[in-house]
Amino acid sequence: MRRHMNKKYLAAAALALTLAAANSLTAFAAGWVHTPQGYKYQHGDGSDYRNSWLRENDQWYYFGDDGIMRTGWIQRDNTWYFASDTGELNEGIMKINGNVYKFAKDSCTMVIGASDYHGVTYTFTENGTGDRSPYVYNEWNSNGTLAHGQRYVQY
Repeated sequence: MRRHMNKKYLAAAALALTLAAANSLTAFAAGWVHTPQGYKYQHGDGSDYRNSWLRENDQWYYFGDDGIMRTGWIQRDNTWYFASDTGELNEGIMKINGNVYKFAKDSCTMVIGASDYHGVTYTFTENGTGDRSPYVYNEWNSNGTLAHGQRYVQY
């Protein structure tokens, strides 16, 4: 009887050690992680995006060399992009700090030169349009926050 009880205690101790060891292993879930510096996107192994793009739910995001998601103006490989404060790169016509810009539909890159918008040709530069600009209701600050208008979220 005593020998049977020792086996029970030994089995319970082994189970407790196994559970304790399993709990001490770090597990990483893939997905968004909020840090004091901003948002990161973590892989299942604990690494994150650095100096790279992420496409999730039909949206593009850019992460700097520190792994933090960028917002506002982003220059990469001599090309300009603009990300709202949610980190999503934007496409189409945008008014940013009073200037109107156009971003390509598929690449979200800033359009430079003559381009049509609703049947009218406008000239777009790195500083926005020239004398003539299309009407844009929403206006954004250069850091990606909405200055005026309404945010449209598509899911």
